Amino acid sequence: MKKIDMHGHLGYWAFPIPGAGTAESLARLCEKYDIEYLAASATQALTYDMQAGNQEMAEAAVAHRPILAYCYCNPNFLERSCAEMDRYLPLDDFVGVKIHAGYSSCPTGDPRMYELMPEIAARTTLVKIHTGGADVIGHLGRFAKSHASLNIIVAHAMGAGYAALADLAVEHRNIYLDFCSSWAWHGKVEYAIRTCGPEQVVFGSDMDLIDPAFTLGMFEGAGLTDEQKRMIYYDNGARLLGLS
Repeated sequence: MKKIDMHGHLGYWAFPIPGAGTAESLARLCEKYDIEYLAASATQALTYDMQAGNQEMAEAAVAHRPILAYCYCNPNFLERSCAEMDRYLPLDDFVGVKIHAGYSSCPTGDPRMYELMPEIAARTTLVKIHTGGADVIGHLGRFAKSHASLNIIVAHAMGAGYAALADLAVEHRNIYLDFCSSWAWHGKVEYAIRTCGPEQVVFGSDMDLIDPAFTLGMFEGAGLTDEQKRMIYYDNGARLLGLS
């Protein structure tokens, strides 16, 4: 079944993963798992150099058709983040913004996040956030309510907090759950489908840090119908990316 992967990374991590870390590796995995598009951010942008990482991401997206790019923004550097969005988001290969509470050492509820979010909403309709800190659900709800035109993909579906996130998604239809993780707990996907429905779940693999087979196994083992899988694997991502 054709897929759109909403969670990938370009670059090396501090793990012994043979053959990983390159745009070529991402393209190979896309071909292997019938992934038409992969929305990815640069490891270098998250962990070291925002500008250099975003530039690397732009070059990879031009060179490899399956790869689409998130512009990484760091809430510690508001002006620089706005400049990065103004530079990259008008490009065809850039589909939204990526922010990360952990790597930026800026919790989801930090005032700097509240300053950055309206700047993101003014420039794009899609943000993917790795959450962290206290009362994440409360802050996500405020973001979703204040910026109704901004679709918010919550990376890893908040891990062990997936149930609270699915409950929140019932109230805010612009919140989406991305279940890629190293924790394939039975029942996570099933709870989300029962609660907020497949319309608010997207497929993300975390490639090539994690092989897509891991997340695919969670969905394939959840007893989903073909229609539900089509929505999760492709249709929801296509809608968020504005694809026909």
